Amino acid sequence: MDIGLFGGSFNPPHVAHLIVAEIAQDQFGFEEVWWIPNATPPHKSHDELAPVDHRLAMTRRVVADNPTFRVSTIEIERDGVSYTVETVRALQEEHPDTDFALLLGSDSLDHFGEWHRPDEIAERVPLVVYKRPGVIEQVSEPRFANRVRFVSAPVMEVSGTEIRSRRRAGRSIRYLVPETVRSYIQEQNLYPPSGMNHG
Repeated sequence: MDIGLFGGSFNPPHVAHLIVAEIAQDQFGFEEVWWIPNATPPHKSHDELAPVDHRLAMTRRVVADNPTFRVSTIEIERDGVSYTVETVRALQEEHPDTDFALLLGSDSLDHFGEWHRPDEIAERVPLVVYKRPGVIEQVSEPRFANRVRFVSAPVMEVSGTEIRSRRRAGRSIRYLVPETVRSYIQEQNLYPPSGMNHG
């Protein structure tokens, strides 16, 4: 496996994303991890989704000091809903000599059978799964079991939902996100505390 594909809404990207990407890279020997912000994620509510240009800017800040992390804008450049199978197909066509693996959380694995064309995804790339809090480490659909590899990363209680709710409540998000992301959120007044309409 040469490249780990790490897709997500990154709303915002946070320290658990960094730890998972780093440990997966180390454990599976990825040359690089490509972070792929979703333009229109199929499984997310859009109520709390920051505009894609902000999520892209934050993701660029997160990966900036790691030379083996890079950001791919493939899903942002493609119109419509960001289906993983289309991203994997396109990247394999562009890079025929590269072996890709797909990084995803155990919560996503639980619903993987409901994704768009999951069998094709699992046929094309191995699934490198990191544990999320409260999710049992098992493969709920046996047909994918031989395609799953688990990441030996610590289970992190940090989530984008928690960070957004702390921010809206006017509470600190320091150390939950890198400082470059925290300053960007403040500068752009993302996820503002209720009653605040400007920075």
